[in-house]
Amino acid sequence: MKIFNRLSWKLALITGLLILLAILAVAIPVYWLTRNSLEDQLADHLRNNLINISEDIDPQLIKFIQQYPTLTVLKDSLEKSLVRKLSNFSASAIYLIDADNNVIVAGGNKNNTIQSVLIHSPEIENTRRTGFGFSPLFNDNSGKTFKSAFMLLQPENDAGIILGLDANAQFLKYAQQLRNRVIYIGIMVLFTSIIAMMVLSQTLTRPLRLLTTFASDIGKGRAEPTRLKNRQDEIGFLGKTMEEMRLEIKQREKDNKQLIASVAHEIRNPLAGMQVNAELLLEETQNIENLHVHSRAVAKEVEKLSHIVENFLTYARPIEATLHSHSLRKLIEETVLKIKQEFPEHNIHIDGDATVLVHPNKIHHAFFNLLKNACESSDARAAITVSIYTKKDTVLIAFKNQGEPIPIDIQPQIFDVFFSTKGSGVGLGLSITKSVIEQHGGRIKLDHSDSSGTEFVIELPASKNGK
Repeated sequence: MKIFNRLSWKLALITGLLILLAILAVAIPVYWLTRNSLEDQLADHLRNNLINISEDIDPQLIKFIQQYPTLTVLKDSLEKSLVRKLSNFSASAIYLIDADNNVIVAGGNKNNTIQSVLIHSPEIENTRRTGFGFSPLFNDNSGKTFKSAFMLLQPENDAGIILGLDANAQFLKYAQQLRNRVIYIGIMVLFTSIIAMMVLSQTLTRPLRLLTTFASDIGKGRAEPTRLKNRQDEIGFLGKTMEEMRLEIKQREKDNKQLIASVAHEIRNPLAGMQVNAELLLEETQNIENLHVHSRAVAKEVEKLSHIVENFLTYARPIEATLHSHSLRKLIEETVLKIKQEFPEHNIHIDGDATVLVHPNKIHHAFFNLLKNACESSDARAAITVSIYTKKDTVLIAFKNQGEPIPIDIQPQIFDVFFSTKGSGVGLGLSITKSVIEQHGGRIKLDHSDSSGTEFVIELPASKNGK
């Protein structure tokens, strides 16, 4: 699940698991230690009770009852004696079992007696070897908890008579209640700790998300100042460091553009003289075929060099402070007329309109580069569409063509300066477009480039009240 990709959820989950493990590590030993202690105490108590009961039982009487089972008077007398002892020893049943595990006589709850003898035959057999035996806890049909204890009697000329005692162990349920209480409290602490950790982790993860966005925006060249300057911890220090880095990058970019502009200006002056001389040379060699061919080639290269210099100046020169309100549809129509001179067979459709504050010459340059790339990458029969629409305070301009998609591995580099896949290009087209759009307070992105086509989207601030 994506939700568990967040650091805050991971911290909360790990904290919850640690607390749960801590609760289990405490609750389980406490429960078993308490339960075992109580059972051991009960077993010692039952052992003493069996010894006391056995002292009041006449072995000869048991032998006589076994020899004459039809004499119920003696059997009833012994049974009443056992019943009287029930309250003294907190027992539900006291009984005698012969060597074949048949109940000789039972005082108290006879149903419990039969159930106990049936389910505790292993413990009874063990008692015949060791002298004493104790059963695990068991519940009767009413749900009450009992524990049985057994003792081997040694009447004269007989062996294997077992004295059984079923004692009420309902108080051991308190140990189970203790376990349930600990688990309940543990669950409450678990959920409380997860919620608390979620809240606390937000103080850590939210600034980290802001820094991640900030770093991403630095890479895209449109970062705003970070909002973490007031923090006095490591995150605040990281925020200040990244803000200083942003300012240094911005200053270096400004210095680089100034250098490019200065060099371009220095080149443009002699280049203008070369262009004039190339045009004169063309005129002078019109009647000399061989020289005219070479002159035309020189003039063409000079024109190309002049275009490159102008691109450098457009990229590096800052935009004028004064912007004017213009119709985007009109600006794009003017750009299309210029594009048609190079690509007369391409069909370019424009949908929608909006008013924006722009520098017309520079924004023309940005639109021209996008439309030129679209024409160069698509067939003349495939329409190129430009869609203009407004979303809240933002105007979006989508340039879509049906040409070959841009390879995925180079898509992150297409706006880099001097990056080009064309043999004759210098890699300034999209860089200039990006620079111009950002100088207008907007941004440009490659929305998608796949089998359905390639679409670039420009976002510009909408002009308010037509101003």
